[in-house]
Amino acid sequence: MPRVTQSYRDRQTARIVAAAEACFARRGFDGASMDEIIAEAGMSSATVYRYFPQGKESLIRAVLGQATDPVVEWMAGLSAGEELPPFESAFVDAVEQAWRYKAAAGTGAEGGPRADAGAEDGGRTVADAALQAAIWAELVRQPDLRAANAESYARVRSETARILGRWQARGDVAGHLDPEAAAAVVHHAAMGLLVRRIVVGESGWHDDVVATARALAGMLGG
Repeated sequence: MPRVTQSYRDRQTARIVAAAEACFARRGFDGASMDEIIAEAGMSSATVYRYFPQGKESLIRAVLGQATDPVVEWMAGLSAGEELPPFESAFVDAVEQAWRYKAAAGTGAEGGPRADAGAEDGGRTVADAALQAAIWAELVRQPDLRAANAESYARVRSETARILGRWQARGDVAGHLDPEAAAAVVHHAAMGLLVRRIVVGESGWHDDVVATARALAGMLGG
């Protein structure tokens, strides 16, 4: 038998998760069934359960991880970088990075169009907005998932405070400010912009992000 490579396993896993995302976006976490996900993936049930033995529960966790892990990693990379960009551009980039949590939104695991990649909405599909709303709703229903997500949330806040401290050191942020308190304000502003995108839509969203970045920079300025 041909040897199964890690690259192949990774592609299979990504294909299944992409199918789960499409189904969760259409029907919500409760409404989507494993049969639908298996059909969306175009695989046998045995193959899907080989990669996700716990079925939908493990797929929900995988989808949640894809929605949060890249953002945390991006923030950590910014915090550890040798050169920091100006606050305004960094804030805009961070909010937009949080919105398009996948590097290749609208494409599937094999590089082709995703099943839900029909109507584009500023870099993400409309279905992806529905998926993000479904994720937040699921966090309310499942305390264990909410606790796991809270760890990522806290790490983003911590990285934000660390970055603000570096901006203070070079005079971009006022020295008398508490970095932790300032990080809370910045983080809440970013989350509010994500909610605004889902509730109101794409129109004018980028302008609001830029305006918020400018206002925050003025309030934080050294």
